[in-house]
Amino acid sequence: MEKILRKSSAFFVVLFVAIGLFSFVQLGFAQESEVGISISPLTFELTANPGDTLVSEVGIINKGGSPLPITIKAEDFTAAGETGGVIIEEEGNETYSLAKWIKVNPENIILEPNERKVISVEIVIPTDGEAGGHYGSIVAFTGGNSDKNNVGSTVSMKVASLILLNVSGEVIENMNVLNFSAPEFQEYGPVPFEMRFENEGTVHVKPRGFITITDMFGNKVKDLEFPSKNVLPGSVRKIETEWDGGFLMGKYTAMIVGSYGNSNEPFISNTITFTIFPWKLALGILSILMVIITFFFKTRKRWRMAAKILFKGEHHTTKKGS
Repeated sequence: MEKILRKSSAFFVVLFVAIGLFSFVQLGFAQESEVGISISPLTFELTANPGDTLVSEVGIINKGGSPLPITIKAEDFTAAGETGGVIIEEEGNETYSLAKWIKVNPENIILEPNERKVISVEIVIPTDGEAGGHYGSIVAFTGGNSDKNNVGSTVSMKVASLILLNVSGEVIENMNVLNFSAPEFQEYGPVPFEMRFENEGTVHVKPRGFITITDMFGNKVKDLEFPSKNVLPGSVRKIETEWDGGFLMGKYTAMIVGSYGNSNEPFISNTITFTIFPWKLALGILSILMVIITFFFKTRKRWRMAAKILFKGEHHTTKKGS
């Protein structure tokens, strides 16, 4: 029996050691084969005139543990969804395309582990360049050609720096508030607000301003500043914020007050109402009050008698028989 126990113990020791070594080897391999690149800055916002040449730089870092061949190229981008996402594509909308004006140098580099190299970005704007917004990106990727149709290539990692360029001239700035909403009824705060801005102009703009909140008596209780974010032409951008005003109760009115663009064009007033009432708390307090009232009602004779004794000195005595 002792021999069997000894053999079993030895087997489990060997098994645990093997599992530990295997895990260590796996961890070491994962650390050794880690691949990653980063690019900075992530966004450029530029303004220029037709015929201008702009020169900028982006930095690319190899965050992995082995040398990486990296290709750099310019591509266009368009808005994706309503939360600020983008789709990077080789050829975007001709009206807003920027990639065709961009030259990067060098286009191919090899980065050693933790090495950073600077890439020159030159934007040559034609003399007849269309006024308004133009949108492109500097894309750095590993694994060869980034063309998805190229069967013989695989993209291991892809990062991009976005460029938002406004070419001066006759531009259209036109933004609408598509939707402004908050829950119609809440038990407690904070109150979430959602705004959807539609850009029908030819250049990207940032809505800026406040949500002015008043109570049921018309008193202003808060000017809540909302985040200012770019909205690309022909797209809708959802911007969210929330109001945490502590203990809130009653009916409130909220209105967007703000503007957009270089001319500070105001938004058309957009007003909503919402109610905050802690009904569970109110129900609990009401229940307690009902219990107290019921108790006093059922014992009212005793309380009345006690009051007479306390304030008038009246009391009842029991007569003894003779």
